[in-house]
Amino acid sequence: MFILEQKIPDINVMDPKRMYGTNAVDYDIRIDFDSLRKKRTNRAIEMMKKHGLGALLCFTGSKIRYVSGTYAALSKGDALMLYRYCVLTEDGPVLFETPGTDFICAKKAAPWVTDIRPAQVWKTGAGTAKSMMTKKFAQSVIQVLEEHGVRKEKLGVDEVGAWSAYKALMDEGVEVVDGTPALDDAVIIKFQEELEILKQACAIADAGFDTIERRLRPGIRENELCGACANTLYSLGSEGFVHMTFASGGDTNPFRRWGPTDKIIRYGDMVIIDLIHRYNGYWTCFYRNFVCGGKPTKEQKQLHQETYDSVYAAIRKIRPGAKTSEIAEVWREKESWESQDSKLKTVSLMQFGHGVGTWDHEPPYITLAYSPEHPVEIRKNMYLAIETYAGKWGQREGARLEENMAVTDNGVEIYSMYPLPDYFFE
Repeated sequence: MFILEQKIPDINVMDPKRMYGTNAVDYDIRIDFDSLRKKRTNRAIEMMKKHGLGALLCFTGSKIRYVSGTYAALSKGDALMLYRYCVLTEDGPVLFETPGTDFICAKKAAPWVTDIRPAQVWKTGAGTAKSMMTKKFAQSVIQVLEEHGVRKEKLGVDEVGAWSAYKALMDEGVEVVDGTPALDDAVIIKFQEELEILKQACAIADAGFDTIERRLRPGIRENELCGACANTLYSLGSEGFVHMTFASGGDTNPFRRWGPTDKIIRYGDMVIIDLIHRYNGYWTCFYRNFVCGGKPTKEQKQLHQETYDSVYAAIRKIRPGAKTSEIAEVWREKESWESQDSKLKTVSLMQFGHGVGTWDHEPPYITLAYSPEHPVEIRKNMYLAIETYAGKWGQREGARLEENMAVTDNGVEIYSMYPLPDYFFE
């Protein structure tokens, strides 16, 4: 019997054009979310133990989702509202969910979390009831620590802002420490399933930018344009956006880093937009520039070219083994007047690099404020955003560009694929 043998070529799984469909189907494995949930939980436990912690206490929605695979609406996701929390031990997550319908829905939706309990809920305005509620909260956490044999060990916390909660724990003798280094180490390297979700998130953002470019015209308001974009994002499955940075015309210099307003866009205005949306728990964060009417001036072209050059100068430095210090150095001679990071030794976000994942700003961070003295090594499967600004004091407008990318064996694959308008380069 003759058997035809066919060699299967190597596939570049990092390629952003090699992307799964978004639906679950019977004929293609696609993204295995059960596997991803287990991998994330196990990595968080691994890093928790590496940092000498007996347990982790998470309040922020992105961290709860990372360690437990459970979802909360944006209204109570990463805003510290103290509606829900999660305790992670070596045995897995214990989720404290908002009592009532949220608790029932969590039990129904997340059978992989075998221990879900009613949260002790309070807000900062609880008044005289605050001390009682924080004590009940502390007791709920301590009960988990005792059940899992880590009552006397360090408890890492993910959010330093919940002082009343942590004080209640410390009053009960719990050693509360900063848990963010362990969580940062967990999220900094992406699993392949995470990269697949990030591809899809960027594809949705691409469609959002296409809507913006098609609808941009003289007389449209900023919020109307962003509303059209939001419709596109939601129709493609976006979970929402924490912010859509939007500036047009004179508000691009100095760069007014707000959301959209009712400002009317005029012919010839430079328009800067950053789409920060979430899909399946993972964020995008990349900028594009447009000119209303599609006919940029010489100055607008120069501004766009300057920010393009500074973004891609940094990207060319990114590879496994590179240091954040050498990447940041490419910006030293081209710092915008708005940044001054190297002089002030603080972060303006104007010439900046950061990770993106279950939150839009994750480690590693790349900045002239501290990367030269505190370098971090770039590793394969990090997922980065590089963003810069161009615009001098006294100029009418400015430009800002940002790209998202996965670190490969030899460099990067750009996932933010919406094209830069040709008219900037003509």
